[in-house]
Amino acid sequence: MPTRFLVSFGLALGCAGPGMAAPQVATDIAPVHSLVARVMDGVGEPALIVPPGASPHGHSMRPSEAAALDRAEVVFWMGEGLTPWLADSVETLAGDAHVVALLGAGGSTVRTFREGVTFAAPDADGHGDDEHDGHGHEDQDEHGHEEDGH
Repeated sequence: MPTRFLVSFGLALGCAGPGMAAPQVATDIAPVHSLVARVMDGVGEPALIVPPGASPHGHSMRPSEAAALDRAEVVFWMGEGLTPWLADSVETLAGDAHVVALLGAGGSTVRTFREGVTFAAPDADGHGDDEHDGHGHEDQDEHGHEEDGH
């Protein structure tokens, strides 16, 4: 359902004429805001509830952020798994808005938290970058410039 809504939302934004008011949209965190802003480009700007640098896990809304949520016709947020404190506010302040919780959206994959070298690309041959060292770079200094006396 959220995927269909996103497509419909994008199409509706594309059909909005110059005389039509931009929809009032609120988002919870900066990455969601960025995605929604790209969809709304040229039509309007979504409101951001949790400012960059603030913790999404326990943010205390300012009155201006609560007002943006109250005006919202559509709310995109990650869901209670990331911003549990926002659930009551979404229900109370944006009760008439269409609410899309992205963590519960069908077709999304939730990854487990990874640490350390698990972010590195898999090592196919078990040697890492070892075989690359020690050959073919004698004529270059550490900054990648050839040593030709200049």
